[in-house]
Amino acid sequence: MTHTDGSARLGDALARTDSVRAAELALLLAAVFDPDAPGRVIAVVGEPGSGKTHLLGVLVRERQWSERPATVHQCARRGPGTGRATMDQVRTLLRRARRADEREVAVVSRLRPRRSTRELVVIDDAHLADEATVAELCDMAAGTTAPLADVVIALRGRQTPAHLDEALRMAAVYGQAVRVDLGPLSDEQLLAVSPAPLDARRRSAGNPFALLALQALDESARLGTDTAVAPYEFAVLRETRDLTLNERVVLHAAAVLRSRFDRDLLAEVAEVDPLVVAASVESLARRDLLRPDQGDRLSLRDDVFGTLLHRTIDPCWSARAHQRAIQRLTARGLAERELGFHLVNSLSRAREGELARIVAAAGELTSGDITSAISWLTSVLTEAPLDSEVGVSARLALSGALAQVGRVAESRELLFTVHDAGTADPVELSRQVAAVAVVEGVLGHDVQVMDLLTERLRGTASTDPGRPALVLANAFREHFAGWRGEPTPLDGAIEAARGHGDHLVAAGLLAIRALEAIPSGRVREATDDLTAAGELVDRAPEHQLAAALPTVVLLSLGSLYSGRYPEARRYLVRGVGVANARQQQFLLPTLHVLLSEAERQLGRLRPAYDAADDAIIESGGNNHRHAQALALKSLAEVWREAPGDGRARVLAQQALAQQSVPWGGINGCASLAALPLAKCAWLDGDAKHCVTLLLNEGRGVALLGIPIWHRAATWELLCAAAVDAGMSVAEESANHAIKHAQRFPLPHNVAYAELARGHERRAERLVMRAVHHYDRAAELFAMAGMQVEQAYALGHAVRLLSATGHRDGAADRADLGREVARRCAAQTLLAWFTCPEPRAVDAAPVEVAVLGELTRREREIALLVSSGMKRKDIAEALEISLRTVDVHLTRIYRKTGVRSQVQLALALTQETGF
Repeated sequence: MTHTDGSARLGDALARTDSVRAAELALLLAAVFDPDAPGRVIAVVGEPGSGKTHLLGVLVRERQWSERPATVHQCARRGPGTGRATMDQVRTLLRRARRADEREVAVVSRLRPRRSTRELVVIDDAHLADEATVAELCDMAAGTTAPLADVVIALRGRQTPAHLDEALRMAAVYGQAVRVDLGPLSDEQLLAVSPAPLDARRRSAGNPFALLALQALDESARLGTDTAVAPYEFAVLRETRDLTLNERVVLHAAAVLRSRFDRDLLAEVAEVDPLVVAASVESLARRDLLRPDQGDRLSLRDDVFGTLLHRTIDPCWSARAHQRAIQRLTARGLAERELGFHLVNSLSRAREGELARIVAAAGELTSGDITSAISWLTSVLTEAPLDSEVGVSARLALSGALAQVGRVAESRELLFTVHDAGTADPVELSRQVAAVAVVEGVLGHDVQVMDLLTERLRGTASTDPGRPALVLANAFREHFAGWRGEPTPLDGAIEAARGHGDHLVAAGLLAIRALEAIPSGRVREATDDLTAAGELVDRAPEHQLAAALPTVVLLSLGSLYSGRYPEARRYLVRGVGVANARQQQFLLPTLHVLLSEAERQLGRLRPAYDAADDAIIESGGNNHRHAQALALKSLAEVWREAPGDGRARVLAQQALAQQSVPWGGINGCASLAALPLAKCAWLDGDAKHCVTLLLNEGRGVALLGIPIWHRAATWELLCAAAVDAGMSVAEESANHAIKHAQRFPLPHNVAYAELARGHERRAERLVMRAVHHYDRAAELFAMAGMQVEQAYALGHAVRLLSATGHRDGAADRADLGREVARRCAAQTLLAWFTCPEPRAVDAAPVEVAVLGELTRREREIALLVSSGMKRKDIAEALEISLRTVDVHLTRIYRKTGVRSQVQLALALTQETGF
């Protein structure tokens, strides 16, 4: 078989297979299909459940209909002769292959072609083979016994005999053997295995068996049947079927203790002699059922294996074992959260006091393993009626836990149930109402909890410990959804929160006060509040911040609106990490959207694009967040893509198609889909379409339809496009930008106003004054850390200077702008500095003969425009209406082929010398 034939067969084999481990499969098939390689040992090594058997199955199926199908054997501990019989068959196969090779060396070999494939032997679970088989495999790997067939063996790394592992490693180094290591699957590969939620993918640790088992366990708990999980329980029983009685009892006790236990505790729970336990532990460790953990402590192999094994234990023995574990652990003074697992699993023998301990343990666990906390509290609900104190506290705690993971409908139902019962602790009820109201606001338009929130606000005194949380939740809903109403007095609530030690509640209230101060022009007060809130958040430990992530959202919004982009990014990066670690995936779309906005404003276009991509992945059924994320991807892609690529326009169109009626103020955090689409139109030279889009989305030049936080940038773009299109809204939009900067004197607002002034001066042919404004805008953007906008301002200056012949000034600014754009990976801006002529003067010079086609009035208006007069002044000088001036200008542009007043002026200068 030639190299070409081998490559073709390998390609066909890969095309026929569908495996998430494509790279490992390609390596395995390449080793088998290599025509020049002699027979050798090929080891597939991985953890239990990593997919070794599946990979070998693909290989066996590929050889099934070939001239030499694979011979498959599986090692097991079922009897002393099993391994010997397996190896005897392997030796027989190798002898047959050797004899066939010798015959082909004979004279007739020239008349008879060689077989295109070698014999293939597949040995699964080779780590269970006996000593003689292991010795044979070591000899094959080392080359002492040269196999004339490919011997593929599957091994578990921790259970492989040391001398075989060493022989395989050395042989792989020198090319005498091939070793294929199966590591944990990536998140994308896990999604290819099964579309499991993020929490299950994380808990699986990249193991496909564990992922599918977790899904089966969730389905079993949801449907109340064991059908889905039965195959996985059988796999555990099959692995442990040949244990001795003592080993089985010790393993079951380990399943009760689960992790980080010592041998003395194991012996007490198992009720087995410590010497027997020591011997059993050694045997179980060799079989990789138990593993060392933190020095001399032990743990089960993994949590999923422990859960499946625990389900196979006799429930009566399990309940007694958990009771023994509770007694021993309580005597050692362990915290309630360490006992919760045992308390839950001995509920059939639990008393009232132990139910309260489970609720307390779940409360401690909420900041860490919230999935387990929900499971524990759900178990308590079946034992504790609503009219009991434990029943009420368990339902309130479960409502809060469900809210933290975004299951707001179930959380609301429990909350209303407890409220209607009228026996809950008022402070705890107020806090849970506030928590559920905030989550409800993050996830959608629902207002079912708002009446209950209002009722609690009216019924609580100003000194009530739960009132600050209620005030924060109410203000959060108003600002997050854009509802307009009377500002809520916050000073008293802030002082009360500080007095009660609720520092994160106080931080959220400070952020709310800053959000109210910014639109009122009290920028200094807003900055002070944001700084104080940021200090409180920075000092908060992770487990406390996990319960107050909406505060991070508010603080980030305030920082973004006030131009504090580095601070906003810092808060959001931490918030995303906490949400991921603490299983609060429902907040990830919002956090990623805000993070993308912060990254983009700082000129980090690739991270901004990636954050928006993450928001899309996590958005689930939240169409609003999905549309925002698409708009943000488009805004980042506007500058990242090469000129004329078109990806940004497509993304903007998709976002605009998905965007529903604007959701109040929250759009301020992610921009509107029309903004990137308008920017794409302007960059593509269609300035009029850009102006139309912005005026339509903004409902006029005042931009009342666009959130106040994005109006400065939108007015600047509107002014630039209007100047290029020769439209009258340029001056009005520049005036709006200037007034906006005077009302909200934030650095980025002032910078956009300077850009708008520069566009006005450019329209008036006051080149150096326009460049002065562009330079001032670039300086302000640099101070705010907005690198892309800095390069954008410099680009305007460079293009204008280049168009008017000021090459030296253009070159100096181009060097700086090119470096800034390169750091941001802004390909469109890099093209500006490579070809700095603006679109207004990029077109070919207008022929002089064309100007002769203008009528007398059109030529008169053209000369007045080129002299720098404004349209309003031209109308007064010629005693005609402003609309008539616009009609003449449109005809002038159409006849001459120019697209702006600057290009028209250059054309007239060429003809008249003026």
